[in-house]
Amino acid sequence: MGKETSQITEREALSIYARMLHTLDSTEFESFLSEDFSYSSQKVLTDMDSRDEFIQYIRPKLETIKKTKSLVYAELGVCSAYGHTDCLIMAQGDKSNLLGLAYASVDKGKICSLALCVVPTPDSAERSGIYPGLKSIE
Repeated sequence: MGKETSQITEREALSIYARMLHTLDSTEFESFLSEDFSYSSQKVLTDMDSRDEFIQYIRPKLETIKKTKSLVYAELGVCSAYGHTDCLIMAQGDKSNLLGLAYASVDKGKICSLALCVVPTPDSAERSGIYPGLKSIE
């Protein structure tokens, strides 16, 4: 009776994060977070160092996006930086309004960190045209 460990890749973790941003439902993403999950952004001075702190942050943020109808676009891409290759190319309002990149780290089948970056620039990433969970609005 081995222990159940379903390994997810960084690309799958990014797809789960993208689905959360496109559906504005954090339930699936939360289920993949490690207890010591950390969230950082090059635009924010302090990092979040726990799963609970991130959940307290993201739920109201998703509600605000719902209320303002300011659509977020998260496209799978490739841009090597910080020891990662796969990334999400983030845009808001319009798919061409690129704001940054997101990188995920995975450990023991859980998402252990998410980093939002403005360096490297999002226009330096190789785009895929794949927006996991985005319902077509065009």
